[in-house]
Amino acid sequence: MHYSEFVKRAFGNIRKYPSLLLPETLMFFTTYFLTIALYKFSGLAAFAKAAMSAGQKIDTSTFIRDFAAGHMGQIVVSLAAFVILTFFIGAGTEAIKFRMIKKVTDRQRVSAKDLLGGSWKDFFRIIGMKMIIYLIALVIILSLMLAASFVFSFGNGFTSIAAWVAAGIGLAVFVILSIGLIFRYAILFIEEQNAATTVRWSFHYFRKHTSHVIVSWLIYLGMGIMFTIASTIATMIFTSLRGDVESAMAIYFVSFIGTVAAFAIRLVYNVWAGLFLFDAYSKNRIVR
Repeated sequence: MHYSEFVKRAFGNIRKYPSLLLPETLMFFTTYFLTIALYKFSGLAAFAKAAMSAGQKIDTSTFIRDFAAGHMGQIVVSLAAFVILTFFIGAGTEAIKFRMIKKVTDRQRVSAKDLLGGSWKDFFRIIGMKMIIYLIALVIILSLMLAASFVFSFGNGFTSIAAWVAAGIGLAVFVILSIGLIFRYAILFIEEQNAATTVRWSFHYFRKHTSHVIVSWLIYLGMGIMFTIASTIATMIFTSLRGDVESAMAIYFVSFIGTVAAFAIRLVYNVWAGLFLFDAYSKNRIVR
């Protein structure tokens, strides 16, 4: 396979169909303003403003003593709302984004109108797949903890060895999971299967096409590292620029632009990764 063609075609499709960037862009701004709203609702905004006005340094002890103890209910509600809303918003965004990527893979045109073409079926399939993967990870973690506890019971002489062995096994298992599930969204949308079947077929595909999956994962990982470095550099640049301004409004503006710049870099990678993996899978589909 010519993996370089998959890489170049993915970037080409982003230039050809910039509307592919819209789902995650809308999610970013929704999450951004949701964070601000919950920040104010929790009372943390007023606390921080009052503390800074009084010239008080906000450290962990100050936060716990002067704020958290009296606003625990608001903090818990805000955090719970943020986690739940972003989880479901994220699943909805993925449903629209990957359906658009599926259309591009099928050589169909996409546009901003596709933002309104989301399907509840796609949404619930993604939620189901995430829950299955979380349960698999939880079972693995609990199994490793039980195994480590069993070994620890033999005495201190085994403690250090058991800890390193458990950590090594855990890391290896999660790397294998990451590789084995890399084509899960491609299988979910191209093969139109339910969540459980998608997870099962992902591992089946890994066994049948091991080299293809590993090469695709390495390219995916390598590009991710490159984009992460670029995003980090952008963040560092705007962080340094923030020190050159004085007014609170200017600091906020520079911080916001820096956040948007870092997000834009990650956004391009996320869409590129979807296009690359769908294309790589479609050229070598599963053997039932």
